[in-house]
Amino acid sequence: MPYKHPKISYGLPTDPFPKELVKEYVEDLTMALGLTRQPVGVKLFFTEEDYNACKAPEVRGKIPYCCMVERATKGRHIKSKLEHHNCDGATTALALEDSTERIESGMEYFSYNLYSTPATARRMREQIVSLHRTGVKTYGVLVAPLAEMDVTPDVIILAVNPYQTMRIVQGYVYQYGKKPELNYGAMQAICSEATVVPYVTGELNISCLCPSTRLLAKWGDEEMVVGLPYEHLQHTVEGVIATINSTDVKKRKEEIIERFKQRGKELPLDLNSDYEG
Repeated sequence: MPYKHPKISYGLPTDPFPKELVKEYVEDLTMALGLTRQPVGVKLFFTEEDYNACKAPEVRGKIPYCCMVERATKGRHIKSKLEHHNCDGATTALALEDSTERIESGMEYFSYNLYSTPATARRMREQIVSLHRTGVKTYGVLVAPLAEMDVTPDVIILAVNPYQTMRIVQGYVYQYGKKPELNYGAMQAICSEATVVPYVTGELNISCLCPSTRLLAKWGDEEMVVGLPYEHLQHTVEGVIATINSTDVKKRKEEIIERFKQRGKELPLDLNSDYEG
């Protein structure tokens, strides 16, 4: 690490979490896309002190991480430690615990009958983005509706349909014109693909989910998820709004205008400009 002189102040102070502004972004995104589930914020805690300072209720018993996220899309605030999880895919991905030789050899994956050979299963395992490989342990995790968070989240998870996914990607690329490099293999969808991948890469990722989370969390067949680093929230929402005129047909624009109107907001859209005109 670079040397830090004790008498020198480095950089600028971190801005406080703009809770009210984030709430506005969530509301605008929800109205623009017609989201039916609440966007979820995920925060990793690396010390007991920070975890205890979080006022969210601690989950009772043991449940999979993906089920915690699904509950958060319905308004639940949940914080958890290793002892509250019962899926080692998530506990290793989030670095709540170390992995095992059986997992890293691919034999655990092979036992699911999802891969043709042990070697195939091992190759798949080695491509899973997992924080346990960093050697830094995570003490606990918070998942909660993004609009109600009091701390800066690390990652945002959006449960969406394919059309909404397309619109989020359009909003994401609007400012920078850079295609996201997607990491998807229908394995460890919520914990790795939607949480750890954007956390590590700093880029948007898309997952069509995996068999485990579809079974455990009971997502709809039409649902998928987008994982977004918190830092990209503002420009993504602004990009979604900016591309409505070019993307949505008249009927959808009228629905968007009505949703904004119900919230006391005005969104001036061009109803005479669409692909059907």
